[in-house]
Amino acid sequence: MTPPDFAILKQRQAMGRITLTFDNGPEPEMTSLVLDVLRKQDVRATFFVIGQNLEKPGAKAVVERARAEGHWIGNHSFTHRTSLGNASTDSFFDEEVSRTFDALGDLAHPDRLFRPFCNAGLIDHRLFRKTDIQKMRGAKITCVLFNSVPRDWEHPDAWVNRALTDLTTKPWTTIVLHDIYGYPDGVDVRSMLQLDRFMSLAKAQGHEFLQEFSPDCVPIRRGEVCFDIQSLTN
Repeated sequence: MTPPDFAILKQRQAMGRITLTFDNGPEPEMTSLVLDVLRKQDVRATFFVIGQNLEKPGAKAVVERARAEGHWIGNHSFTHRTSLGNASTDSFFDEEVSRTFDALGDLAHPDRLFRPFCNAGLIDHRLFRKTDIQKMRGAKITCVLFNSVPRDWEHPDAWVNRALTDLTTKPWTTIVLHDIYGYPDGVDVRSMLQLDRFMSLAKAQGHEFLQEFSPDCVPIRRGEVCFDIQSLTN
């Protein structure tokens, strides 16, 4: 009989739950690769898409595939150019959020999942204005944040160890990754080529993948404010 791997057994003492979320797509080729990995690993995730990206050739088809395979589809603004809290016009919410829900149509999750632009993973007072909160409440939107940002856009594989370390610091990790090639400067980092390795290592350490979001990352659920969000508001 093969002796137990005591290193893995020790790591399992820190086991927790993981929710995978992907921002900034769809990028047809990379999103397809991510979907292939998720199918192989038998894990369901959520894709927060940028509205204008749906206009790329093949983009809507890959989102339709994601939805058909049981993944949730959310809204990550139309242009991803600035945070709601820094908006210069009162119409910005409608231009960025409402317009993306219109573009998604029936592909959007029934809970109207929305992840705001977060300034490279910084969750602070720039997230919303008070009027945005009222609009989300009126539209019965569910706002989904995150509690782990391994900065996968910076390096093709260094993010894996950062993410694995982060998993040991909390009982439930809602992690944000990006199903795209490169990041703002067009650097071709292809970080999601390491997604399968990350998921296999996380499972070997005893972590469990769930589709639901950790409660600390959902400040607004179906239009109802779940906890104090004054620190997120301009």
